[in-house]
Amino acid sequence: MPLKITDHWLSGTNKAGHTTKKKQTPNFYRPPFNTVTGLPDATIIHYTAMNDFDAAVKVLTTKYESGNASAHLMIGKAGEVTQMAPFNYRTWHAGSSYYNGRKGYNSLSVGIEIDNLGWLKKFGTDYSRKRLKAKGITVPKTDVFEGRHRNPKIPYEYWQEYTDEQIDVVFEICEVLRDTYGMQEFLGHDEIAPDRKQDPGPAFPMDELRGELLKDRSGEVEEGIVNTNLLNIRAGAGGQYEKVAQPLPQNAQVKVLEERDGWYKVKTEIEGWVSKKYITPTK
Repeated sequence: MPLKITDHWLSGTNKAGHTTKKKQTPNFYRPPFNTVTGLPDATIIHYTAMNDFDAAVKVLTTKYESGNASAHLMIGKAGEVTQMAPFNYRTWHAGSSYYNGRKGYNSLSVGIEIDNLGWLKKFGTDYSRKRLKAKGITVPKTDVFEGRHRNPKIPYEYWQEYTDEQIDVVFEICEVLRDTYGMQEFLGHDEIAPDRKQDPGPAFPMDELRGELLKDRSGEVEEGIVNTNLLNIRAGAGGQYEKVAQPLPQNAQVKVLEERDGWYKVKTEIEGWVSKKYITPTK
């Protein structure tokens, strides 16, 4: 049976051949969400920064004296899935968060955690972090993605790769969530809390996820050139967001990733938002 949502729980078999396990977290807020429908209209992607799927599930399904967290889903390296709360319950995955004029994403979104270490540093021929290396946890070069974060303030350049199974299953689940709840946003934790978070980082194909799920490809602008002198490129879709780089020069070529409220999210050497009226489509 293909993957679907029944009474706010995943059912069926995913593309990696797994059925979803259930382990209810005690860390949640009851309905409704702070949306028009009272149900989630956004999905936030995270990595666990841990090295053990079961240990991460335990952290998110245990009530401690303080520092409690939770999410709706955990995705393992082989594509296995554990659901820790029904999708109509609000979990504690976003924290202080803001994006495009909305804040408080615990009450807006589904949280998906992916079993992944996240950022790494190079130690000889292996990659790890100081605390992980002390425990004997390292990652071979073959499992490392090298690339800078979309947020230029984040200094890390090495990241643990996501497995193909994880990416396929996340895309599949997000499509089911979109079709069930009419999701309007698919975002990384690093986009709603850029001063605190780095996940899911550049190793996760966030723009491709949005491109598949949100764009109307029949009329989209894919490429363009800057038609004004010195176009500011900002962190969000609006003039209130801070500039993320030096202004783009006239005739600079850009790839358009997303459109929102009269603004384009574009990619040159970095990514950021520019006013739509200053981009002339070329493709």
